[in-house]
Amino acid sequence: TGKLVAGPFKSVGWVGAVRFSPDSKKLAVQLDWGTCLEVWDVQSQKLDVRIGKASRRGVAFSPIFWTNKNKTIIATFEFSFPADSPLDVFDYAKTIYEFDAVTLETVGAPFEGHTKFISGLALSFDGALLTSASYSDNTIKLWAFESRQLLASFDVQDPVRLILSSDSRELAYTTSTKDDHKICICDTPPDILAQARTIARKKSARRDLLNVCISFFFSSYNSPITIITV
Repeated sequence: TGKLVAGPFKSVGWVGAVRFSPDSKKLAVQLDWGTCLEVWDVQSQKLDVRIGKASRRGVAFSPIFWTNKNKTIIATFEFSFPADSPLDVFDYAKTIYEFDAVTLETVGAPFEGHTKFISGLALSFDGALLTSASYSDNTIKLWAFESRQLLASFDVQDPVRLILSSDSRELAYTTSTKDDHKICICDTPPDILAQARTIARKKSARRDLLNVCISFFFSSYNSPITIITV
């Protein structure tokens, strides 16, 4: 019906991207040129946490994603954006970070490789492959999400947005100039996709093994010790 059921939520700048957590309890919000990130509680309509400041220099629309069962958020971000910076805004927000959804502290290493502002971001449904596009450095890059490893980089003129198909075997992207706007679809290189999924499986197996070891340690620690004397 379009009837308002929550909000409005009062942010501090131009909202460039917003996304519900998978359980719909939280909202992740990216502001301006990737200089500010917020997490809101939907039920209480209160701000949980914010990092950065609104640049008030315009707005970009690079997507954000929830990962790791609502525990982390993937977004492009710029930690050093002086308000009076004379530099081109396209020199900023060229790095992708994973943030803890509670504290917005960074988790693990960043995804580094783009030389200009990241205009597009897409994560595969299985969380194994991350793709990014930069309109200004004219590249599309494919990353193994778990290891942060750059698996491939392709030269594409003026890429803006991109999205992976449900099985990640195809990648759709848009390009845009003043008088020319296109939508293109290409195959995801099978070896790149297989490599990303192999890395994800190995990482998951290591996590499962670690959890088993921790559970065994604590169960053994809490168990009574029987002393047998001869």
